[in-house]
Amino acid sequence: MALFPGHKFSQTDVLRAYEQFEAWCLNKNILKAYDYNFSEDFLLDRDENEVSAYEKLNNMIGLKIVKEQIDKIITADIVEKERKKRKGNDYHTSSMHMIFGGNPGSAKTTVAKLFAGITKEKGILKSGAFVERGGMDLDGIGCVSAIREAFLAERGGVLFIDEAYAMKSDTAITVLLQEMENQRENVIVILAGYNERMKAFMKKNEGLKSRIPYWIDFPDYTTEELTDIFKLMIHEKGFCVTDDAIKEAHYIFEKVRNIDDFGNGRFARKMLEEAEMNLAERICQMDETEITTEVLTTIEESDIPEIPTEMKRQIKKIGFAC
Repeated sequence: MALFPGHKFSQTDVLRAYEQFEAWCLNKNILKAYDYNFSEDFLLDRDENEVSAYEKLNNMIGLKIVKEQIDKIITADIVEKERKKRKGNDYHTSSMHMIFGGNPGSAKTTVAKLFAGITKEKGILKSGAFVERGGMDLDGIGCVSAIREAFLAERGGVLFIDEAYAMKSDTAITVLLQEMENQRENVIVILAGYNERMKAFMKKNEGLKSRIPYWIDFPDYTTEELTDIFKLMIHEKGFCVTDDAIKEAHYIFEKVRNIDDFGNGRFARKMLEEAEMNLAERICQMDETEITTEVLTTIEESDIPEIPTEMKRQIKKIGFAC
């Protein structure tokens, strides 16, 4: 039945209505009953029994140096705020903008999200919100409005700019610096990317060095850490894994981690996804009487995928036998 005779709805109209429907129902039927204003605070509220962002960070596998540096940054901010209390508004605190440098899959984004939560828990920022942008999103035509909108959306939280070196125009970098200075007490900016490319990016404008006091290096995971991450991923999915499968995964991690940009945690996740597919294929070839709950949820050595051919070539180039 047409709501408006003769009116035709486009696909865009339908999608837009669908996206807005859930929020409309929530606001009209639930929040209204409690006289609650539907705002960003509602989305950011955290269950009191939930593990804190700070605890989650410290429970992450590896990243010892990263955790220590973040602890020092938080401590420095607490002391700075105490100085400001005693010396008054004339005392200008330093900014907390920082750089996360490291290879893909080294947990830069995950740590940035947790850090946003920590800023709220420790009273550093008000909302603890997290907004992610790519450097390319803030460059080129319209970069001025895009950057200012990102800072507006992130007021009271952390603005994470991945592959920041994709911001190549002088205008984009100038506006970024202006906003970093103007909003330094309301927004913490984290620029992220490969170490070497970030170093080159920092040389593009002297203002970057003066406004970003912290640089945190994210090291590649060790073989043991990758193995622990792999086991944790399996556990979180409700699967089991044999000792032989773990030994095979450990062997593969030991080989591939010497390759540039092998993927770190992303490689471990991809390995698990492929192992699940191999498990499914193996089960489909079994007799129905052989399929038990244990079989359905146990990853065996034969399910662990082989090292990709391209990676094998690179391993041989650096002198490691496969």
